[in-house]
Amino acid sequence: MKLIKPEWIEHGPKESLSSLHINPEGIRVAIAGKYNAVDCIRIFRLASILDENYQKQSRLLCRIDTQCPLCVRFSYTSDVLAVASRQSVLLYHLTATNPNVTNQPVQSSSSFGDFPETWRLRSSLSSGHVADILDIAWSPSNDHYLASCSIDNHICIYAWPSATLVTTLRGHTGLVKGLAWDPTGLLLTSQSSDGTVKVWSSTSWQCEQTIKEPFDGCAESTSFLRLDWSPDGTMFTTAHAKNNTFPVAACVIRGASTVDAEFVGHRREVTCARFLQRILLINGRRRCLLAIGSKDRTLSLWLTSPRQPLCVVNDFFASGILDMSWCLNDDNGLITLGICSPDGACAFIIFNKDELGTPLTRPEMAKFYSDMYKVNMSIPTKAITNGTLMTNGNGHSHHVPPSTTVKATLANQTERRLGDGRRCIKPLCIDTHAAAPPSTTATTISKAPSPSRPTTVSTSVPAPSSNSSSVRPMPTIPIDPKPTKGVIRSSTSSITLPSSISSTALFPPVKLQPNLIRKINNEYELRTEKSDQLYILSCINEKTKLAQWKNVFQSPLLAIQATKNFIAIVTLNETQHCSELFVLQRQSGLRLYSNIVLTQTLAGLYISENANNIQRATISLIYITGLLTVFEITRHSMICPIIDVNISHLLPPHASIVDIFTLNHINSDTVCLITSTGHLYGFDNVLKHWTCLFHKHDFVSDFALPPELTSSGPLSTLTKSYCTTMNDDTYQKNLYSSSNRELLVSAYLETQIHRSRVLHSSREYYFWLTSFVRFLASSSLDDKSLKLKSILDHIAEHVHSTPTNSTTSFMPLKTKDEYQNLLNECLTILRNHDDASTLVQHYEQT
Repeated sequence: MKLIKPEWIEHGPKESLSSLHINPEGIRVAIAGKYNAVDCIRIFRLASILDENYQKQSRLLCRIDTQCPLCVRFSYTSDVLAVASRQSVLLYHLTATNPNVTNQPVQSSSSFGDFPETWRLRSSLSSGHVADILDIAWSPSNDHYLASCSIDNHICIYAWPSATLVTTLRGHTGLVKGLAWDPTGLLLTSQSSDGTVKVWSSTSWQCEQTIKEPFDGCAESTSFLRLDWSPDGTMFTTAHAKNNTFPVAACVIRGASTVDAEFVGHRREVTCARFLQRILLINGRRRCLLAIGSKDRTLSLWLTSPRQPLCVVNDFFASGILDMSWCLNDDNGLITLGICSPDGACAFIIFNKDELGTPLTRPEMAKFYSDMYKVNMSIPTKAITNGTLMTNGNGHSHHVPPSTTVKATLANQTERRLGDGRRCIKPLCIDTHAAAPPSTTATTISKAPSPSRPTTVSTSVPAPSSNSSSVRPMPTIPIDPKPTKGVIRSSTSSITLPSSISSTALFPPVKLQPNLIRKINNEYELRTEKSDQLYILSCINEKTKLAQWKNVFQSPLLAIQATKNFIAIVTLNETQHCSELFVLQRQSGLRLYSNIVLTQTLAGLYISENANNIQRATISLIYITGLLTVFEITRHSMICPIIDVNISHLLPPHASIVDIFTLNHINSDTVCLITSTGHLYGFDNVLKHWTCLFHKHDFVSDFALPPELTSSGPLSTLTKSYCTTMNDDTYQKNLYSSSNRELLVSAYLETQIHRSRVLHSSREYYFWLTSFVRFLASSSLDDKSLKLKSILDHIAEHVHSTPTNSTTSFMPLKTKDEYQNLLNECLTILRNHDDASTLVQHYEQT
């Protein structure tokens, strides 16, 4: 077993990979992602990766530039490459080979010149989906169908070679993130973020099974859910599932409606499961080889039927595993597994002939399907059409000959039974960070002598040993799943397609529309129109119906939002595959700033005026990956207080964003976000996290604010402007009648104190803290003395401490005099309560 990680293929840490696939003959490997800031697919000779003596100049076969390639799959029976690009499936055909072209470097662009192979776009399957396609799958054996799944919750089935839409499968209520055909082509399995796995019949196109447990509530935490069927067709293995809080890969037997067993041991969500599509003969018994990849940067290898773990290789990527592809070379018997990661790197694991077992030949596989499923099918074969066989030369891979074969027995595995009879199996774990002790043969790392050389890992598993220290079970540490994602409902339209593959969509992107119309306070109307390949924006006076001004753009307008003084516009630059933000003055249409290139695909655009100063506004951009960027603008300045901060966890399913605005006050500005669930969040600039400033189910006590705070305090302004309309009166009545009302009031006052701190409101902080002291002194709480002492200790520490830096302090009060006044006020309150006399005397003396 050898692991090769070719650094000359890597896209870099800031340019991700989304998919990898090896064609069935093992000649080519297609890698999709962003390379040198351009979305593209690069096709390499597989032999140049696996053979250290291969010619460097012959590595790159072709490069195809296309927008947002999230998935690539070679067909089984012809030289066709299917690419999921936005909402279309693009079909590229190998049309020519150029044996004399052997000098293209791996960094070549598609416009550089000729490549050893020419791939042309022949078909674009664009009907069916209205949003990004996440996965595609050819039906096995004959490529009769091509299935695609999308974030629009649908699955489309296309006939091949007619390239026509056969049907659209509806039934999932969430993003469909993975597809897999069974080896007979009779069943199609899909896994969705709605927490279900569905099995569809290819004869009736009806859903035959829906499996919920253990997928409910766990699928939203992964970008892809790439599942697969075993080569014998008896079961399929899904991506992310859960056993309590443990991430697992679930095994479902064909025709069953429940999970039969779980592959456990990974510390984070399983993203991909891939079977070698040949049955292996091991000691005369049929076995299937399974690879499972996870977000914990770990790959585990299993032999199934019985489910027997081989080994686990840890941490050979900086990020998780996103896609995998197996290949068996019938000529030399090598079995290759290709793996890619969103960190921009890929790796290949090579097994020598008979190292894992003896694979069935193509005729033997065809006979097996005929005997078992009574179907007449053959394993696909096709002639090599690229003109030349691979010639050896000079290569990069640092080769370490394998010393032993990979073997393991059932004695190595850790197994237990669940209450319902299912089996849970832990694989062996082989750590690649350090070499194994001499007493055992676990993992040997052969470090490259120079940075340009790839790392080769030779891994073997020893015979069972009770005292082996180098072989350990993978820990199964429970983790909490990421919160489920909401849907952005903006007044900008919804759903267009990502131009970046740095991350997979969590929110639906904004849809490009031919004409946009926006009204401004029923006084003006913004209209867009296309003329001579230009896009014209007009501001129409509603009374006169005349154009007040016009502005022109060279790219289509994706979204428009406006206030009385500012207009925010996002355009879609289709040539550069990116979006740009423009800010215009509403009265004249003049551009106030240079256009800003957005970092990702837009999901929502918001703009709001400052309540106290209409010459200031807040522009908020939400990307499909759940990130938020905020700009604060005036006519003469523009700042960016929030850059790419995650907000996806703030939106539960079916929630939406009501408004995003900046609360401007004396000491600082706070970006606030209101959701349809009744939450008001503020961004804590010190902690760089969101904090909840109000929720409709918050207990609200009837503390009377002084007039000066009611009119100018930022927290009271928020409460008066937004929270009175969101409060749940029925819920409040239930809280007021609670026997724990004093505890609720105490918690409410503590919350108001810390919200004042987040907003840097010193006067409100002073008011709420003294109110808390006054409440505790008169309450009947058993621990009131303890709380009062803690509060006074806290204030006294600041009185006697060195003044803090205002930019890093968590406290809104900055000087010793302010804390001394606060301490005096608290002691004045406590003097009116006899049971607090001891506390008063203590702090008066100090």
